[in-house]
Amino acid sequence: MRRSLLTITPLAVVLLLAGCAGSPAPSPSAIATSAAPSPTSSTTSTAAVDPNAPAGQCADSVLQVTVSGADAGAGSIFSNVVFTNTGRESCVLRGAPGVSVVGDGDGTQLGAAAVQQEDAAPADVTLPAGGSASATLTSVNIGSDGGPLDDCEAVTGDGYRVYPPHSFTAVFVASSAVPACSNTAVAWMTIGPVRAD
Repeated sequence: MRRSLLTITPLAVVLLLAGCAGSPAPSPSAIATSAAPSPTSSTTSTAAVDPNAPAGQCADSVLQVTVSGADAGAGSIFSNVVFTNTGRESCVLRGAPGVSVVGDGDGTQLGAAAVQQEDAAPADVTLPAGGSASATLTSVNIGSDGGPLDDCEAVTGDGYRVYPPHSFTAVFVASSAVPACSNTAVAWMTIGPVRAD
């Protein structure tokens, strides 16, 4: 009986080793790949930073945004989306902002956002402390019947949602009785790149 046990025990050990040989231990790189993301990689994937932003991009916290002007002519309304640097150091903006009309008192977007009209190579615009830059917002002069646009369902907004260039943070700019087309298929606004004031 004792001899039989000695004979079986080495065989069991061999079988056990053979079974393990078919499933090698994971390499250190495989373990790292399957592990939970580190705080660094998680932060990088969720951070609101545009990799195409210019060096010295103006932080959202130092930008004051206003919409002014509203000059009419040739069936269009021209306004200026103005960005003022309220910080103590100069900063840079480049390209066209994102703009849409909102309403219903809750920030609901009304119709399509403004089509961004970029230059082939937009210039960096440096805003000194207290300085400003503006982008021209052009919209169709919409009447109560939709004006010259086919399929324009005329509505009235209570302000604008503005994204500074290369920013993912919107600013609400209140404005009374902003005309808009509620049909998202109608392109009725364009916005140009920022220019130095």
